[in-house]
Amino acid sequence: MVRRQELSYMNALASLAVILIHVLSLGISSLTPGTWQSVAVYLPWRLAAFVVPMFLYTGAAKLAMQMWDKPLGFGDYLRYCLRRVRKIYLPYVLWVIIYYLAFWVIHYVRGEVGEFFSYLLIGNLSSPFYYIVIVMQFYLLMPLWRWMVRSLSPFVGMSLSLLVTLFLQQLPALLPFPYYDRVFPTYLLFWTAGLYMGRYYRGVRLLRNGWNLVLAGIGALFCAGLACWQYAAGQWIFNLDLIKLCADLLSIFFLQSLCLFLTHTPQRVQTLLGKLSECSFFVYLSHCLFLTLVTAFLQNRGVSSVGPLLAARFAACYTLPFLCYWIYRKVTDRLPFARGLLG
Repeated sequence: MVRRQELSYMNALASLAVILIHVLSLGISSLTPGTWQSVAVYLPWRLAAFVVPMFLYTGAAKLAMQMWDKPLGFGDYLRYCLRRVRKIYLPYVLWVIIYYLAFWVIHYVRGEVGEFFSYLLIGNLSSPFYYIVIVMQFYLLMPLWRWMVRSLSPFVGMSLSLLVTLFLQQLPALLPFPYYDRVFPTYLLFWTAGLYMGRYYRGVRLLRNGWNLVLAGIGALFCAGLACWQYAAGQWIFNLDLIKLCADLLSIFFLQSLCLFLTHTPQRVQTLLGKLSECSFFVYLSHCLFLTLVTAFLQNRGVSSVGPLLAARFAACYTLPFLCYWIYRKVTDRLPFARGLLG
């Protein structure tokens, strides 16, 4: 399998962005739309909102870089699924157990077996978990993606995926279903884009053009600014789903172009990004535990102002998960059998 540093760097930087989304979510729900404080919170929150589509994109790109022309027997497929379960789903299950026990202590959950398995299946115990439910669906359908990339041209594959994604965006208004954000067709466009990017990666020169990076960045800022203006004005003139779709694609393109440039930066920068990439999955799964506990602790002691709560959430989430990972690595260096269990 071909390994690309820039894809790992994308996940590293996105792990920081996903923390920002969840830290700022309190401001989105608490501040009055139209105030300067709400705009100051909403704009970076909206800019960072591409991370889950990007994680799917990089996962698909890495998958497509494997030996697609080799025959795939049932045994090969089974081994592939078991590796995905071990590396992705098992850490998720263990973190769901940890979260559930912690939330039971602070009375956020009832402590019932049925409730626990409902959270485990749907991935709604905490904000980061729905990504695992989605990506496992994509991984289990690996033979379908092999067929798509080998049989359909990028134009046909991307066009069909765009139609499916747009249809799923409109379907909730026609057919109420609370979990559209947890079924894979909702994100099919990003996955397909990653598949074709990975399949034809060596031939892609567009990403290496500095002007394209600038234009993608400007486009993403424009989409985020348009969404921010609608939020502040309370006038939803443009379809927010379409704005987000464009913003996500432009943001992914921008970040990948940026990370290609970062592969030529001094070694100390690449070392830092490599270490951040190494802990990104652990941090992704764990940071909301610290976020929730710190917020509950402060609120139970009478802290209700948004400013201090946001500052405490920021400080906790950008330190404690990384410290926890460092301790975890120290322990697993002595206990190799436990390595990878938590991400």
